[in-house]
Order: sequence, then structure tokens, then C-alpha cells
Amino acid sequence: MSRMTDKPASVADYGDLFKQRVHEMACLYYESGSDEEITLEQNRKAFKRLRIRPRLLQDVSSNDLSLSLLGHRVDLPICIAPTALHGIVNPDAEVATAKAAETMGTCMVLSLHANKSMEEVRAKTPNGLKWLNLYVFRNRTVTLDLVRRAECTNYKGLVLTIDNPSLGQLARTRHRKESSVHFRKTIETHGYGHLEKYLKGYDMGPIVGTTPSDMDRRDPSATWEYVDWLRTQTNLPIIVKGVLTEEDAILAVNHGVNAVIVSNHGGRLLDSVPASIEALPEVVRAIGDKVEVYIDGGIRNGIDVFKALALGAKAVFVGRPILYGLAHSGEEGVHHILEILKTELIRTMQFAGCRSLSDIKPSFVVHESHYTKL
Repeated sequence: MSRMTDKPASVADYGDLFKQRVHEMACLYYESGSDEEITLEQNRKAFKRLRIRPRLLQDVSSNDLSLSLLGHRVDLPICIAPTALHGIVNPDAEVATAKAAETMGTCMVLSLHANKSMEEVRAKTPNGLKWLNLYVFRNRTVTLDLVRRAECTNYKGLVLTIDNPSLGQLARTRHRKESSVHFRKTIETHGYGHLEKYLKGYDMGPIVGTTPSDMDRRDPSATWEYVDWLRTQTNLPIIVKGVLTEEDAILAVNHGVNAVIVSNHGGRLLDSVPASIEALPEVVRAIGDKVEVYIDGGIRNGIDVFKALALGAKAVFVGRPILYGLAHSGEEGVHHILEILKTELIRTMQFAGCRSLSDIKPSFVVHESHYTKL
């Protein structure tokens, strides 16, 4: 791997450079939240409202970040969330991202809307832990085919996004008609990934060309029955993404999921829902002793990772920061983003008095109001 001569020092630095390196519409697409962007903003601010209560004179001479995710060992609790169209920011697209994840020994969730297919990504990175992102297709034949392909290519989990019965209204792109033209040209250049088969009708018979809903990836009529059905179709673990409440967390467990990702879709769907870190404790209290609970949304440094782990997440998933690194220098940039977060997490653990992930307890983190004296 070649060495970058001028490495940014933080995820924030990478984020600043991202705006200079990618097409304006790509930047708006990735950085935008929905409507007034209240949730997008709060995803970051909510972390800043949390305080760490360090314990001193603990032996922190060594640190262990390894853990098991649904039975598979990884080297750190910082994983890659599904984000669409990596080819927009780097021609190596998801292959570069997957190579960095494999090198760092962590899990990557490959987006349903990837530019590279699950088969190509697996072929280029045969050893890394990968899960496949699914949406709720109206046409279940497409879902089943995607599941069978994931099984055949050794993906180890299915991340079912359940929080988007319709499209969000991205605030910064709503009046920019040229964005759709730019993205369409980009996708055509870099490919439709796993969806190429269905869009072009390869081996799918009547799937293409029958009704407009054949490739509709958002089914507003879907209920928890969809999860029940998917559970009967595969032995792969099912991880549902988008849970923000105790009620839905309990329903998820009752319907047989293996893990839950607390997520508000990066603030890109329903505005004014809680920040992911605000919703995490409620979900962990409800189901944390039954299934693994993860989180995404707003994580920009190792201190954020520590806070999420302390509040009960077994692992965190990061999205936008990965794109920042990919846009900067491909595989090496993604690798460096993960290195930065890992180094910052280790440093935070040492200052807080934790040697291993199991040492990070809820007592380490409180809301800022804990120290308010009226």
C-alpha cells in the first residue's frame, strides 16, 4: 500500500477535503439531511452533550479491541455502514472500501445500491466479514434471488433496512434537478452492482418489464410479516436497521431477528426523530440482553465510539467518514479513517481507565445535565 504524503489528521479534516474533491452534487447528496436537517444536526450534537467519567490509576498498559459479531471474530468494534454508490467518489468504489475493511479486520455492510456487485467485492476480498444490505422489495422474487446470491458468495448476514416506506426529501438537493442527471450518468459509468441483473433482465424472466413496482425497493404496505417471511427463507442472521424505539425493538426480537442497528438513516428520512445515540439506551434496556445491538449515525471520532459502547452498543457502524477517506485516496484513505478511529478509541479507553471493551460500562458516560447545578 502506498503511503499518503500529506495525511489528514482527523475525520473532520477528511470531511473538509471531501467538499473540495468530489462533484458538487455528490457532496450535496451525501452530506444532506431531510427537510430542516434537525436530525442530521442532532446526530452530532447529541454526542457532544455526553460527558465521560474517567476512572484513574487503572492498568491500561495493553488494550484489546477484538470482539465477536454474531459469532464471527473481528479486530475492532468500528464497522462500515451501508452507503450507496461509492463509484461517485472513487472509481474503485466498494472494492476499495472492502479491501480496507478486510485489512483492518472489521465488518463491512455492502449497500444494496453499490456500484460493484456482491460477487465482485467478494472475489476481490475473499476473507473479510461482509453482510449484505437489503431493502423491502415489493417483488419478493428479487429479494429471494439476492438472498441466494449472498448465501452463495459467503456473506454472513443480511441487514434489512426497515425505516424507509418512502423516499426522504433531501434538503440540499430538492431544487437541484441536475443532481439526478449527474447520478444517472455516474451509475451508468460505474454500473448498477448487484441490481444490474434485475434491471437488465438477466435470467429473471418476467421480473423486468411487467409493472413499475417490480424494482420498487420501498413497500409502504410492508409489516413485520415481511421479517417473518424472510426468516423462513434463509439461515443467515437477519439484522434490522432503523430501530429507534423500545416498542419496535421488542417487536424485532419477537419476530426472530438476530441483531438490531439503532439508526435514523443518517438524518435522511423522517426529520425530528431522535439522534441515534439518544435512542440507544432505550433500545438496549429493552432488548440488549436478548440480541446484539449496534448503532450508526453521527460518529466522527474515537470518543464518540467510546460513548456509544458505554451506552450499550456492541459495535458502531460509520458511513460518511468512510466516503471521506475513499474520496481522498481510495483504499488507503478508508484504511486511514479506520486507523484514526481505532487510535482515538484506544486513547480514550486509556484515559478513561479501560483495557478491553468489556471494561466499558454505562457508568462511564452521563448526560451533561448530570453536572448542572441550579
